[in-house]
Amino acid sequence: MKNARKSWTIAALALSGALVPAAADEVKDGEALAERLCVKCHVVSQTVGPPFADIAKDPHASAGFLRDFLRSTHSDVSHPNAMPNPSLSQREIDALAAYIASLHHAE
Repeated sequence: MKNARKSWTIAALALSGALVPAAADEVKDGEALAERLCVKCHVVSQTVGPPFADIAKDPHASAGFLRDFLRSTHSDVSHPNAMPNPSLSQREIDALAAYIASLHHAE
């Protein structure tokens, strides 16, 4: 049911003109990456990292902000358990940022 709702949301955004076809493809690619790379901490478990839907609702969570965040290292001596640098390609960063930003409009 949850996957059907996500797919419906992406389709609705694409049909409404909120996403151009290329952006809709990028969102789908980002969703696939999230399910493969990020699910352990962000999609299933709230004990490690916040769910992407919660991140997307932050007023600062624009696609540009998310791209910058995904490019940087987050753990250091003072925050050893913070998110590690995921070492993503620019295409993967763009796709994940588009996917997370698309969740801002999801219910």
